Amino acid sequence: MVVLVLSVTVLYIARPALVQLVDAKTFSRWRMLWVCMTLALFLAHSYWLYVFMVAAYALVMARREAHVMGVYFLLLFVAPPASTEVPGMGLVNYILVLNQYRLLALVLLLPAAIALFQRSSTLKWGRSSVDWMVLAYLVLISLLRFREANLTSGLRDIVTIGLDVFLPYYVASRSLRSLNGFKYALAGFAMSAMMLTAMAVIEVVLSWQLYFSVLNALGLNSMEFGGYLYRGAFLRPNATVGNSIVFGYVAMVALGYFFFLKEYVEPAKLKWLGVGLLLMGVASSLSRGPWVGAGFLLVVYLIQGPRALKKLTTTVLVIVAAWVMLNVLPMGKVVLDMLPFVGTVDEFNVEYRANLLTSALPVIERNLWLGSVDYLRAPELQVMVQGDGIIDIVNTYVGVVLNAGLIGLGLFVGAFVLAFKQVRAATRKAVTHGAEAVVLGRALSATLAAVMLVIYTVSSILAVSVVYWTVLGVCVAYVGLMKQPVSGPEPSAS
Repeated sequence: MVVLVLSVTVLYIARPALVQLVDAKTFSRWRMLWVCMTLALFLAHSYWLYVFMVAAYALVMARREAHVMGVYFLLLFVAPPASTEVPGMGLVNYILVLNQYRLLALVLLLPAAIALFQRSSTLKWGRSSVDWMVLAYLVLISLLRFREANLTSGLRDIVTIGLDVFLPYYVASRSLRSLNGFKYALAGFAMSAMMLTAMAVIEVVLSWQLYFSVLNALGLNSMEFGGYLYRGAFLRPNATVGNSIVFGYVAMVALGYFFFLKEYVEPAKLKWLGVGLLLMGVASSLSRGPWVGAGFLLVVYLIQGPRALKKLTTTVLVIVAAWVMLNVLPMGKVVLDMLPFVGTVDEFNVEYRANLLTSALPVIERNLWLGSVDYLRAPELQVMVQGDGIIDIVNTYVGVVLNAGLIGLGLFVGAFVLAFKQVRAATRKAVTHGAEAVVLGRALSATLAAVMLVIYTVSSILAVSVVYWTVLGVCVAYVGLMKQPVSGPEPSAS
């Protein structure tokens, strides 16, 4: 009931802005979809019954959706990504480890990808140089999975790579073929993030994880995401993403997307309402990485626009004023102690990240080009074992290079750097598509840059990788659109 009340309240408040981004019928349909899937999640009391309901929706209703990425982004965060094994029916131990993200990839993205592949107007694979970087990286990590795994396990890993990486990237990069398509897709992401923000704030205020008990009711492991974790006196919220830093990361990406969406929203107070709500989401995550990432995103976005110096000066003055207020207010010291660079709360997390890089360097050097499969057993990394008995590789780049070496890291980073350069070049030529196209380019390049920064502070857990592969796909779609003459809305991809 709390989740439903929060969701409906946010949708009621945000409706005047959201119906300017998607038509009223689509908004009503998406609102009902969120409510129905939330009801299914909490009332099913069986994960497989919930899976059946989501699959039934995809088979019956999703084909009518003209904007599959909007629906995908909306449903991506409707349920926690708790995992369970699909039984092997006596042939193998299990077929696949299923979670919310892979379920949506199977029932939404796979049919959309097939439809896009069969359509002659779809951008062919390889037309973007980023495609080859992504493909080379996927081939490399797929082959490396066979270093220790048997054939069955290796093939299973290839399937999961396809679901986790290829489908989100492919559909995002091929299904968006007009500014209207971008608007619907990014609105779905922002709409979902706004509802998660309300839930995260309540979790912090009441020290109550709203989705904790539903996992037990579904027969899933409620402790998969680590239980109740605190920063100072405050609970770090999970909402439906299972981790506070991941939630802050999702809210940060939604903020970057909204910098484009606000161009379609009037009056100005509704723009500030949307920005303020998503900033509240980033703040309520109580995670320093997303806080720094959001600030970096804002700076990159502003320096690309008109009157950049004036806007940056105003931003700095606002920050200084906030700093002075925090030093004066009674609760200000509590907030200051949690800030990056100056705060003292959980300093060991910062030290752990620095020590991780130091400990990983000799392991990387021994397996320089292709990494290793047993890097966690290296004595240099064993000193990083935490109290719960795990080594947390809280750095996506370190995780990639340990597993796939410098070759893998080069392909991984190369895809993002290349996409960033192409988006910046496309933005400079986007004026023929209208002012909104220029703002979209600024928003995407700022979001991509912020993502590249934040994943330095977190491993590719939960929604982290799904989100950054879709961000990369959206950037490729934007570059492709800017190369095309101005045209009407795209046909359905679902």
